Amino acid sequence: MAGGLSSGAVGRLEACDDGGEAVAFLAALAGRGCSSYTLRTYGIGLAHFLEWLGARAVRLRGAGREEVVAYVADFARNDVDGVAVGRAPATVNHRVSVLASFFAWLIERDELAGHGAWLGCVSPVPPGSAPMVGGHGMPGRDAPRRGRRGELRRRVPQRMPARAEPAAVAALIEAARSARDRALLTLLWRCGQRIGDWSEEHGRHGVLGMRLGDLDRASSTIVVSLKGARDEHRVPVTGDFWPLFAAYVRDERGLGAPEDPAWIALRRGHGRPLGYATFETQLRELGRRAGVRVTAHMFRHALAQALVDTAGLKVAQEILGHANVSTTARSYARVDEAAMVTALAAAREVLDRPPPAPGDRADVTDDGFVFAYDPDTLAELDQAAGGGDR
Repeated sequence: MAGGLSSGAVGRLEACDDGGEAVAFLAALAGRGCSSYTLRTYGIGLAHFLEWLGARAVRLRGAGREEVVAYVADFARNDVDGVAVGRAPATVNHRVSVLASFFAWLIERDELAGHGAWLGCVSPVPPGSAPMVGGHGMPGRDAPRRGRRGELRRRVPQRMPARAEPAAVAALIEAARSARDRALLTLLWRCGQRIGDWSEEHGRHGVLGMRLGDLDRASSTIVVSLKGARDEHRVPVTGDFWPLFAAYVRDERGLGAPEDPAWIALRRGHGRPLGYATFETQLRELGRRAGVRVTAHMFRHALAQALVDTAGLKVAQEILGHANVSTTARSYARVDEAAMVTALAAAREVLDRPPPAPGDRADVTDDGFVFAYDPDTLAELDQAAGGGDR
């Protein structure tokens, strides 16, 4: 299917009862410009749901609220060899969103056509309130939401993004056996962009999706295609990267045309674009040799937090390529660690301060007053208290 859904995924769906409905839905998503990643995850989710219905001899048209609730419960429990492993709340919520979108599309399609099996139906997926309706979507700017989250949606815990530590990154670069890997790891550490991919299924985006013409040493900038919209994004890169990249081109890659891939495989498939799966496998092996556990996205989180702490949200948003500053704030501005340390130190001084001894209060004057009043004020206070009549 055009748009990124593999033939294997289509075959899996078409093997299910009513799988044609799911394929038509994915084709509609592709027509709206949804990314290959969206089509892939939606295709996997719908195939799993239709297979679950088929195992219970339930057709799609006969799936009601009871079946959807039971399916989500099974999916969340995720039994493996009879043991409930459990899935993350965000994964469960995504599957609920897939089902909600699918049923909503079926109903809307038949209503627009004026006929069909779903005409006049109500979605069997319990509704949930949209988080952005009637608000900014930013903490502190919206009124507290008192509506229901949705019967099937789980609460997702707020956690700080895992960041790569400088010592771990230094160990990885030291353990790298090729100029390509040293240059690529340094670029990830310095530019804060997504690792991306260069593949037939997902296209070209992120650092791995760069062409030779996207690296400009004269201006010390790179150009990456952003995830989703595929807009091009130019960001500066510090000077320590460029000698490493020059060594990689000179000793391993060789020269090429501006439209050629910047990062290529060096062994198996030599000369072909370096894809995400190959890079991730090599990063895990490199981490094993260096004795650290780091993912590509942890490089981005580390630089993002440093940018927020030193330059502010707006600069961080521009470098990271977030469409909205609220995305940057939600991920990286929940905690100001330096301010927390200062506040805790000040609070400790207050809590550990010994109480004044009786009769030795530093905040009481010799006249017995808390404040050092002038004589005119003291006379007025005496008169107000009745002292002026004596």
